[in-house]
Amino acid sequence: MNIIRNSLAVVAVSALLGLATACGGSRAAVCEEATKAFTDYSTKAAAAAGDLKGINTATSDLAARLDELSGKADGDLQVALAGMADSWGSFKLDLTDPNAATKLAEFGQKTTEATQQLASACS
Repeated sequence: MNIIRNSLAVVAVSALLGLATACGGSRAAVCEEATKAFTDYSTKAAAAAGDLKGINTATSDLAARLDELSGKADGDLQVALAGMADSWGSFKLDLTDPNAATKLAEFGQKTTEATQQLASACS
């Protein structure tokens, strides 16, 4: 369980670092809100350690917030936020799934790609 929680935290922190260094221009407000959404997620996920339902709820909440933010954005930023919302929204932890480790790795890769796209859109 700690491996999963730590993996999710690493993904969220990577997104935060990319956003914190890339926000600028007229998109700054949406980028800052996205950064806050990841900060909130990290806090909620850490508080839910050992509670899959709590982690899944935090993940779902993050996806909803990113989707909401995509509605406030345009162009590349909108595409990046919508992609991240889709990625986070489709991820559910289920330790009974024999493919859980593979799905976590795929999720990490998709999130890294979306984070890079988001950082680029915020720059």
